[in-house]
Amino acid sequence: MRGPLRVPVARVEAGPSILDEDASRYVARVHRKRLGDRVVLFDPDRAIEADAEITAIDRASVAVVVEAPRAATFLPARRVTLLQATCKSDKFDAIVRDATELGASRVVPINAERSVGRPADGRAARWRRIAVEAARQCGRGDAPAISSPMELVEAVQLFASGEGVNGFCLDPAADTPLGPALRRLGPEVELAFVVGPEGGLSPAEIEACTSAGLARVSFGPLTLRAETVCAAVLGAVVLLSR
Repeated sequence: MRGPLRVPVARVEAGPSILDEDASRYVARVHRKRLGDRVVLFDPDRAIEADAEITAIDRASVAVVVEAPRAATFLPARRVTLLQATCKSDKFDAIVRDATELGASRVVPINAERSVGRPADGRAARWRRIAVEAARQCGRGDAPAISSPMELVEAVQLFASGEGVNGFCLDPAADTPLGPALRRLGPEVELAFVVGPEGGLSPAEIEACTSAGLARVSFGPLTLRAETVCAAVLGAVVLLSR
């Protein structure tokens, strides 16, 4: 049996509150909630949530009384950054949803030499909305940060090779399998993965990754689509982090 409706909001504070326009429409018009119904408000930026009861509904807004906030119940077990080569917009939308459901802490779109699609300015805001909605649907108490698209070399230096981060470059030609490499790391270790486009990373890009300290690893003998790699890799991390 499903629990109360979860509603993303900008702030969660105890006491009477009026939901913003989007949240009010979502509660009253999309889900047709009524006076006395209970919902769970959650702030995906601060990873806090609270139970609330609907006390008034009119054409433009929904009023609630919010109980004491608490730390979000369901959060990813470890920090994981996905550096994903850009692709066609609908495919990258799906990647953001999968990454959210499978616990990524951050998604960094990277422009690779062989990327098919180059996202338009402002696309990161859309991807953030997709991530928040995916978090609501799956029960996650936060949502991954979504960076603006970056060039691969810059992104690797910023997010995949910092102190305390174990970075991996997914390369079908690599001799080292990913599974054993992950199993050697404790669940507290922060991870980062570079995933190339459909045509794969260029030799120069692979060299940039290895020069930054990332390990070249393969996911197996099969050739996976770019959007499949995200789910496969993050799914493996979820299983090995429990």
